Amino acid sequence: MLITFLIFSYTLIFIILAALAYRDLKEYILPDILNAALALTFIFFHTLSHWQLVKPMEALEGMLTGGGLLLIIRTLANKYYRQDSLGLGDVKLMAAAGIGLGFPNIFMALSIGAFAGVLHGFIMAVIEKKKTSHKIDLSRVNVPAGVGLAFGIAIVMVVQFGFVWLIPLQK
Repeated sequence: MLITFLIFSYTLIFIILAALAYRDLKEYILPDILNAALALTFIFFHTLSHWQLVKPMEALEGMLTGGGLLLIIRTLANKYYRQDSLGLGDVKLMAAAGIGLGFPNIFMALSIGAFAGVLHGFIMAVIEKKKTSHKIDLSRVNVPAGVGLAFGIAIVMVVQFGFVWLIPLQK
């Protein structure tokens, strides 16, 4: 029964990440309810696995560094650009992911997510250029950051956890 709940929570994390990416892509919003669900599902998953993959202190450090780093970036970028450049939903997403991935793995998720976001922005610009045949200013492409971040979180989760957590629990 424990393994069933572990598999369910593991799968639910990917479903929530997909829902977050979809909402951000379509509406440029990462709802608090989905970010909270992600955090709680990560806690549930780690509790069921007896915190064997990420220790509670690593989860706390991951939450503080993931959310904290994006909050600092948001504050500095908003001040520089004099407008919202990164939403608080992105900050909350990385805080929730920090609980799940722990420290220092949250940095890898953020790095992969940022790269995916840049690639996504470039693709958006190329598509827009083909539609309008106007020159595109890449500094003005509005990319929903949550899509890339959710992708980065999912990739790190698969690489970091895979299904190894099932082995010790089957004994």
